[in-house]
Amino acid sequence: MNRSREREEGRVYDAVLRRRPGDQLMAEPLDRIPTYITGLDENMQGGIPKGHIVLIAGVSGSMKSSIGFASLYHAVLEGRTSGIYVTMEQSKESLATHMAGMGMDVDDARVRSHIAIIDLADLRVQLDAQGMTQNVDWMGQLIKQLANYRDSIGFEVVVFDSLGAFFTLTKMENPRDEVFRFFEAIRRMGLTGMIICEMMGEMKNQFGEFGIEDYLSDGVIHVTMERSGDEVNRKLSVVKMRHTKHLMGYHPLDWDEDTQRFIIG
Repeated sequence: MNRSREREEGRVYDAVLRRRPGDQLMAEPLDRIPTYITGLDENMQGGIPKGHIVLIAGVSGSMKSSIGFASLYHAVLEGRTSGIYVTMEQSKESLATHMAGMGMDVDDARVRSHIAIIDLADLRVQLDAQGMTQNVDWMGQLIKQLANYRDSIGFEVVVFDSLGAFFTLTKMENPRDEVFRFFEAIRRMGLTGMIICEMMGEMKNQFGEFGIEDYLSDGVIHVTMERSGDEVNRKLSVVKMRHTKHLMGYHPLDWDEDTQRFIIG
């Protein structure tokens, strides 16, 4: 794993260096995909570098799924990209209803033609009914499906909701190896990944279930929920984002119904 990681570190750059007349090294800024979180992108050099794998981590109810979908939704509306949203905790219908309730027009033709939603829970139910779940290479099937979708519709972004639910659903024997396999596959396909995961551990300070997710990822966006009296307030922090100067600390997070975007204070 260490050698593979070193190869990745050597392959992903903060800038593409090239020779200019006079043999001076010049740098080209990385292409980025905005998060469309007002107050964040302008303090994160414009967004997430393309090709990065970023965890969106938080406890249940912190709106991780909404952040992931809203980022992809607005990128599609602006014509910046196309993507796949892989869901396991909600059906396609439930996800669409939830996002529509926040004001996002999921029936917009651009959204319908540029965001594909894969419901892996539904696939599990179908295979269970056929008695076929025991010998399924779930990770292999997932990677194959993503590759097929990429080749057929040319998507660039995958939002995966969520890593913990996937391993609970599939009950793999070596989940840590499979996390590494999944991340490597996303990189090989040249995709930008937003991976949703829970905070784990007794103190809820571990990013993901297996303790390696933050190490393997290029970035971590952490969403917290803090109670003050009878109120619960959400806050967001960019814990890390490779090759990026970004805002530090935790900042209040709200949903702006007028713009249908998240905003940090």
